[in-house]
Amino acid sequence: MKLFNIRELYKEKYKEYIVGSEEIKKHSVYLVYGEASSGETREMITAGHDEILFLLSGEARLENEDMKITLEKEQAVYMSPDEAFMFTALSDCIYLVAGTHTAQHEH
Repeated sequence: MKLFNIRELYKEKYKEYIVGSEEIKKHSVYLVYGEASSGETREMITAGHDEILFLLSGEARLENEDMKITLEKEQAVYMSPDEAFMFTALSDCIYLVAGTHTAQHEH
């Protein structure tokens, strides 16, 4: 077991806090904690990963050329390895992304 202080794991590139391969020394699983202010947008690119996005608080819109959904507090959505979405915070949001590597690859 290893304890993580999430606020020490901020990744400027993603504007998120990530417990990932650097921390656990494996490419099998990762956890992302994110905060987005109302009106802020972010690309959600799975890049070969299976991911579940769980909205802890707020309201957000996820959209791509095939779909557009509104995600509300305490709802989750599965994103497959070949999907990408634009995440727009409709109010201040806090979210988690849990993911796994479906195929071995490097970051």
